[in-house]
Amino acid sequence: MTTKKHLQLLAYSFFTWLTFYLIGLPEYYQQWWDWAKVLVVILATLVYFPVSRYTLCKFWDDGRHLANARWLALYLTLPLFVYDYLLLAVYKDLGIGFVVPYWYLTFFYFSFWVQIPYVGWKLQQETR
Repeated sequence: MTTKKHLQLLAYSFFTWLTFYLIGLPEYYQQWWDWAKVLVVILATLVYFPVSRYTLCKFWDDGRHLANARWLALYLTLPLFVYDYLLLAVYKDLGIGFVVPYWYLTFFYFSFWVQIPYVGWKLQQETR
């Protein structure tokens, strides 16, 4: 993958994080009721199936959907964790323990590693 693609994915991940952060203001979803957090997790998970498919088809044209899905999963988990860590663990002084009260963020650090490669695998099956 080219340096340009890596930078584009990094920008994509930042704007994804920023969007979720802005929606969750002022306390990054902590002020929401638990049922609302659960609903957002479910809705975001459902939305990311077609978003992942669209991104994989638009961003790459080499037909390596599963490999590209792993790159997408990496860029939608590791940088987002780093941004959350800097905001919550460092700036708000919560330490790594932020992963418990902010469970809805933690969920996506893992779920994208299942969901996005699954979408890539399905795309790969369709192209065969």
